[in-house]
This record gives sequence, C-alpha cells and structure tokens, in this order.
Amino acid sequence: MSKAPLVVLEGLWWSKHEVPLVLPYFQALATSHKNIELSHRTFRSAADIKHYVSNIPKNAGAFLYFACHGHQLHLCPESKVSISTDEIIDALGFAKYGAVSFVHFGCCEMVDSRNRRGHHEQIMNACDARWVSGYTKEVGWLQPIFIELALVTEIYVPLRKQDGRSFKLKNQAENFFNMYEQTARQLGLSALTTVSGGEMLLPERLR
Repeated sequence: MSKAPLVVLEGLWWSKHEVPLVLPYFQALATSHKNIELSHRTFRSAADIKHYVSNIPKNAGAFLYFACHGHQLHLCPESKVSISTDEIIDALGFAKYGAVSFVHFGCCEMVDSRNRRGHHEQIMNACDARWVSGYTKEVGWLQPIFIELALVTEIYVPLRKQDGRSFKLKNQAENFFNMYEQTARQLGLSALTTVSGGEMLLPERLR
C-alpha cells in the first residue's frame, strides 16, 4: 500500500509573507505516522488552487486540506483576497480522475448551515471526492487542529488500508462523530460522505 498523500494548501493568515502555522502539526503527524506523505503549499488565489490541484497525480486519492481564514463561504488566504464557492468549485474541477478523495476546509464559515448537503455536494461533485467537510461557524485554533489530525488518522488513512470499502467508511465516520461529538458540535463541523447505498450527512442535524 502506497503512502496516503496529504496535500495542505495554506494561506498567509493576514501576513505579507508565508507563515505556515498549521505545517508543524502535520509534519509531526507525518513523522509519527510513516504511512502519510505530506505536501505543503502556500496559496493566495483561486489560480493557485487550480494549479496545485491539477498537479495531484491521477488516482492519488489525496486528502486536500485548506488552511486559511474563511468568511461566509469565502476562502480568505490573504488580506483583501476573497475566493468564492463558485471559484473554488471551478478550481477543483481541474483535478485529475481519482486525484482527490477527501476535501476538508480548516477555515471559519465554509459550510452553509441552511443547506449543508447541497453545499457539500457541489464541492464533492467538482472533484469527485468521497468526503467533504468543514465548519459552519467561526472557529478558534487548537480545537479544529485536533479534530483535523484525528480526521486524517482515524478516517482517511484507515480507509486507504481497507481499499476504500464504503461500509467501513460509514462505520468509521459514525464512530468519529460519536467520539468527538461535543467538540464537533461546538465547531459546527459538518461532513458529507459517500457510502454504500448513497450519501451520509454528518451530523444529521445541527443543534
């Protein structure tokens, strides 16, 4: 089994220069989990997303993780830059077949709480991913990082070892949300994944 590719696209966090704030956490993860292949890139625009996504190899099944500020369904990788959902969808459409299997937005307000399924489906369909997740609310720093490290190690990496069986993904996703339910609900974490028989929205309802 090849290593699980984790592609981190990180914004500038309002700085004028590259400030890879999430990178150390995922470097530590890749060091402790030898089956993870980490790739980190700084992005500033939709064109950057398009470029980096198009370079992920065919059938890589990568975990694509966005790390930057977010506001009302817009990525904000640097000051005065706002990337709309439509622009994100367009950029993800340049992914090669099977290149991306998971997409996670580690950013504030990147999921429409009024239409979670529809919003997730747009992202999922753009790059034919099997999992899309993000937050409906403004979030802090450490809690999302902990959730995201767990998401990679407890769902994404095991799924690759199981050859992508849908019923295993369903069980793992349910166990994940049960384990981290309190934190996930505080953050407004929402996910849509494909399972045997269709799609599963997690959690079913936001409180």
